[in-house]
Amino acid sequence: MKDLIPFALYMKIPSLLILIATLTGCATSAVHPSLKTATGLPELIPVHDFVANRGSNFNYQISPDGKKLAWIAVKGVSLHIYIKNLENNTLRTIPAGMFHGVPDFVWAQDNRHLICNTLNESGTENTLVVTIDTEQADENKIYTIISPFGGVKSLLVHQIPNDAVHLLISNNQRDKTVFDLYRVNIDNKEQTLIAQNPGNVTQWLTSPQGELTGRIVKQANNYSLEIIQQGGKGYKSVYQWTSDDNVSVVGTLDKGSRVYLLSNKGRDRKALIELAADSGMEKLIYADPTVDISRVYTHPVTGEPLIAFLDPDYPKAVVLDHTLDAAFGFMKNQAHANFDIVSSDNPFHHLTINMNSDKGYEYYLYDLEHNHLELLGSSPSLVYKDSLTDTKPIEIMSRDHIPLHGYLTLPKDVPAHRLPMVLWVHGGPWGRVLWHYDSEIQFLANRGYAVMQINFRGSTGYGRHFEELAVGEFAGKMQDDLLDGVDWAIAQGIADPAKIAIVGGSYGGYAALVGLSFTPDTFACGIDMFGPTELVKLVEDFPPYWKLEMDLWYRYAGDPAKEADRKIMQAKSPLYKAADITKPLMVIQGEDDVRVRKEQSIEMVDKLKQYNKNVDFWLVPGAGHGLSDWPLKLTQFRKTEDFLAGCLGGRSSGFDYYQLGSWLF
Repeated sequence: MKDLIPFALYMKIPSLLILIATLTGCATSAVHPSLKTATGLPELIPVHDFVANRGSNFNYQISPDGKKLAWIAVKGVSLHIYIKNLENNTLRTIPAGMFHGVPDFVWAQDNRHLICNTLNESGTENTLVVTIDTEQADENKIYTIISPFGGVKSLLVHQIPNDAVHLLISNNQRDKTVFDLYRVNIDNKEQTLIAQNPGNVTQWLTSPQGELTGRIVKQANNYSLEIIQQGGKGYKSVYQWTSDDNVSVVGTLDKGSRVYLLSNKGRDRKALIELAADSGMEKLIYADPTVDISRVYTHPVTGEPLIAFLDPDYPKAVVLDHTLDAAFGFMKNQAHANFDIVSSDNPFHHLTINMNSDKGYEYYLYDLEHNHLELLGSSPSLVYKDSLTDTKPIEIMSRDHIPLHGYLTLPKDVPAHRLPMVLWVHGGPWGRVLWHYDSEIQFLANRGYAVMQINFRGSTGYGRHFEELAVGEFAGKMQDDLLDGVDWAIAQGIADPAKIAIVGGSYGGYAALVGLSFTPDTFACGIDMFGPTELVKLVEDFPPYWKLEMDLWYRYAGDPAKEADRKIMQAKSPLYKAADITKPLMVIQGEDDVRVRKEQSIEMVDKLKQYNKNVDFWLVPGAGHGLSDWPLKLTQFRKTEDFLAGCLGGRSSGFDYYQLGSWLF
């Protein structure tokens, strides 16, 4: 028996069995009046089905030659990488246990190796580039680290089509604040320096063929796109913008003579433009009248833009190459589907495609030449989709007459009248809520809560003007937008004004703390996950490789080096208003978080305890700025449902037997 189970663990089993017997069956029914009398509540979905479902499968990648598929799925009780030979239908699995979190990989050009960018250490944001030999029989030799490690952040920059040996990697080994560019041989790990960062390069630009074509440099608050001159004789600036603009490079083609950009320079919303580097002439390829272009899919070999993706309310995809109109005609039959191309072979004959709805996702292998879709795998959430509910776009008007967009998810088959509600605040704050399957949102709705998500001012996707309305508005009008959403839900009769929680992570955690401390009568309780409590320390303690991005924080949140800004930042910090918090609060903080340091939460919790406030604190060992490992996510969901059941009156599933597994393993 001890050969199968470690002896210390073996000795714990009797007490664990007693514990599970004691805890099993502790599910609690809803006590909120709107839920207690409801007859249509669907089945209570176990927590583990949301965070550790053994049917999980995702990230299907097709090899460059189109002859192999690789993906992630659960085998037994752990994640494995599956490799399928499409010619002879053979299948191999490789344990993914060496990775912190979920591995994210692409095929190497040799059609044998997978290239994975993975966390080096749990909790930190230092990353490794690892090769996975899918044909290596010895499992001890499958994984090879091909980048520096030990306090270094390494990033995969570019695959080189038709080069089976090399790829491009950047890392900050030499200088922790910036990244140098290397060509790496995946067979012998030999690294060749291509370009050393002089200290102001924010991005290296490469052609689809893997040649260094240019760079983006920053001087003060100004950016310049520089293209390498013929013969490698220095760089020439071909496009300039300021930190007030939002510009990203989609691709550099024809040795940098043509550049595709997503840019809002001189306009409100990000549009796709083609820049002729020699003349500086710009050609508009596509722009939307209501929202920014979110991203562009380019041909894997030529780099030409093929599809633009947008997120106005329900997602939208626009075919840019009209020779593909017929090939992508299937998109028109996917009502409200969040469509994405995950990978393609080099001839661009076969693609793997993800179709994501508010209930889950499906992966397909698409034969472009024959217009044929083959289902590869689907989200385990679709098994119980009849118990899930709809996420619907909403639009409200702020108190200063700014249109605000968001989403409302109501508990299924329950009258939308005076429901307990969770205001879920996204992070960033330069991010946004999208229409897609979100396990946490569906989990909360299944427990009986209406869930509101508002893209408050400063959220991305709605143009320059909407973002800039957030300048200087931390704990100000950004928070007012959230409160206006609450007022709308109350006025519509949807939300019970006495039973509203505010919940969020990162900036959303900060907003939760602001909500409880600045407007203590609005919310019944709140959950802060990885949220800053003191803005001055937050900005001063950011990782060193954020150096070239700090002007954004200085502009929107304040510059601690300026005394006037410092005082305003402190006035907007929940830490100094801890005494005003009167409602229950749960704080979740990663012990190794390098974005929001653990001291932020520890100091806040200590103050709350000094004031005898109702606070539940979970300092998560080994965790960074977020939780990815399923045992931690399971604990988070369980803590959340119990906490909200206590203050809002929704349902809780009680002890989940997967918790026993997380303790054992």
